[in-house]
Amino acid sequence: MYKVINHHTSEGWRVALVTNIGRKWTHLIYYEYPIRVKRVLNTEPLKHLTQYDTPRGMKYAVKTVKRMAKEYYIKENNIPKSVRKVYNDYS
Repeated sequence: MYKVINHHTSEGWRVALVTNIGRKWTHLIYYEYPIRVKRVLNTEPLKHLTQYDTPRGMKYAVKTVKRMAKEYYIKENNIPKSVRKVYNDYS
């Protein structure tokens, strides 16, 4: 359902969780603070990380997003719906 990628930004390579691939935009959740959803064009290069393709690897990736969101936003109701949707799928 989701996949983990490396994405090159102006600050360097960032690891991100792909949550939605649309016609024009791809929605990413970066593993950095502040944790939030970013939109990037589908034409930008994204390097797929295959070690997270197993169910165990994907569960680890989603748990990392959940842990980071709880640390950053402190309360569950402060977490944006787009981030909360991701980790509710793999609870």
